[in-house]
Amino acid sequence: MKGEVVFYRLFDIGASVDLDEIRRTVNIPFLSGRPISERSAPRYARFAQPLLVYVDERTLETNLGRLTLSIAVKLYGVGALAVVLRTPFGAANLREIRPFANLRIRTTATEEETLDDYAGRLVQRITEDLVPFLHDAYDVKVDPEPYTVYCVSVSETPVRVFREAQRREVAALLENDPRPDAISDEEVEDTWRNWFSYYQDDLIVLEWDAALIIEPTATYEDTLTVFELANLQLLELRVYDAFVNKVIDRAYDDLEDLFGRNLLFRSGHDMVKQLAEARMDLSEGTFQVDNISKLWGDWFLGKVYGACARKFELDSWRRNVEDKMKDLSDIYEVAHTELEARRLIILEVLVVLLFVVDLFLIAFGKR
Repeated sequence: MKGEVVFYRLFDIGASVDLDEIRRTVNIPFLSGRPISERSAPRYARFAQPLLVYVDERTLETNLGRLTLSIAVKLYGVGALAVVLRTPFGAANLREIRPFANLRIRTTATEEETLDDYAGRLVQRITEDLVPFLHDAYDVKVDPEPYTVYCVSVSETPVRVFREAQRREVAALLENDPRPDAISDEEVEDTWRNWFSYYQDDLIVLEWDAALIIEPTATYEDTLTVFELANLQLLELRVYDAFVNKVIDRAYDDLEDLFGRNLLFRSGHDMVKQLAEARMDLSEGTFQVDNISKLWGDWFLGKVYGACARKFELDSWRRNVEDKMKDLSDIYEVAHTELEARRLIILEVLVVLLFVVDLFLIAFGKR
């Protein structure tokens, strides 16, 4: 059995990015179009087109021995970097591949770091170069989104054997469980709810944070892109959820302060302005996330993406963000209404004062 393990680490960089601006001002290569696929697809199907900002190949010492890793970093306009690390493998069976799930990079003879940390250092250096191109920054930190894909291109085992006799082994691989025989039938069936075959000799099985691809022709870049985009959407929805939580917490504090002492003389203009800007940023952000890809439909990659969306519960994340945005809108309406009420009170006071001044001038003017 031969193939490669593809590790994804997706990072949010805390701001949106104008890719066109980078293309105009920086001479770097970028990915264009969508990966070539042997499978039919509707014309409207669309993949996001990130910038390829870093490519390298390194031989590193790891807890699994010396490995050669190819590294690519892609920049997305929503403000995310996808770090893709790939390493080949040769194994007798699926159990021998499972240790890759716990891959660690040796930094010294006695110390190791996780792929999250290794990729994080790379992202930090790249982000420093991107500072001039970052827009609409937001101070929200979330953990990177990890995903691992085991890609088998050479196997003496027919695909039907994996589907029938090795279902438990596949489930153990994708769940990183060292005891395949102990996994319950229900858990195995849950894993195999999301499997696909286009030809008789290929197979895709996906789980929450890992997937298995068996493809004798090794033409699976389009499938990898689907996994990447689905995880990117999950990452950004997590970011927006954290961002709207932060905005709502601050808005409640500001609203309480707004209704505090000296009610008449406290201005709510800044608060209303900040809430309006936050609502616009969130609306724009969620729109961009929804338009990262157009992959739905009853065709092969559309079905794979649909399974990812269900497994990652993207719709639940969207509803959660939308519900909180409604709460934010309610706070905005309360603050805006209060601001308008204060303006009316101040206007009425000024009218009364002008009336009093006018009476005063008339009374003393006659003398």
